[in-house]
Amino acid sequence: MSESLQEEVFSINAIYSEECMVQQASTIYVVHPPSLPEASIQMSFPSSYPDAPPIILSLSIPESQQEYILKMVDVQALTDILLGCYHSGEVCVFDFLDELREVLKVDEEYYEQRKLMSSDAWARVNNSDSSDGEFDSENAGNWAMSDMVVDRKSKFIARAMEVHSVAEAKANLAVLKTNKKIAKATHNMTAWRIKTAREGITIQDCDDDGESAAGGRLLHLLEDLWNVMVVVSRWYGGVLLGPDRFKHINVTARDALVKGGFVQDNSPHADKKGKSSRKSK
Repeated sequence: MSESLQEEVFSINAIYSEECMVQQASTIYVVHPPSLPEASIQMSFPSSYPDAPPIILSLSIPESQQEYILKMVDVQALTDILLGCYHSGEVCVFDFLDELREVLKVDEEYYEQRKLMSSDAWARVNNSDSSDGEFDSENAGNWAMSDMVVDRKSKFIARAMEVHSVAEAKANLAVLKTNKKIAKATHNMTAWRIKTAREGITIQDCDDDGESAAGGRLLHLLEDLWNVMVVVSRWYGGVLLGPDRFKHINVTARDALVKGGFVQDNSPHADKKGKSSRKSK
């Protein structure tokens, strides 16, 4: 071990923890990034280090942690980051670990949402389809989906689902956006209203996702409803629709709520029996 490497290992372990850099062989170290200590990066240091750069041999992340990683990386990506930190004649591991803070880390918001959800709620979320194609009535999972509205090449589809916590609502949305078609929508406008059964706490929120005032309109549509969320996706067709876009957002959102049984269909063509309203939930 060169004197430079010995000093660097001592300093890094003093700053972070004694397990941050662990010698595995004469020239090989296992590095546990402070941003994700559960991960292991195997690095080889040439005898001429720091006149020559270290080499990333492998990366290991426990399967239990992979779900929460903000951005998955591989050995090549780590190598690119390492070489970006390296300057001949200078030690580089500290700078490398510092760069990893923005790359190899847990998505804290997603992690907290997952912790708060019950196993049953998480199962309901993950029963939602996340294929690459558009959802249809047969593969929409637990989402009630509206008919598509097309106007001057813009497309609108709404989905509604029963939810019982903010964590569940956010996780539903995150899973929904794993569908590439939905993730590429110009806007995914959302709203939800939730009343907790035990504490009786009421929560409501909305997001325009770039379509000004759309989230508030969706929230107004949910008035008197509880434990439901609605998501309206719009794919812009290249032609400005003016106020008509809000009509389509409302129409598709209401259609999804009707199909999900959250409100009754009062249109002239609706079945007289209609669906039972779920206002009281």
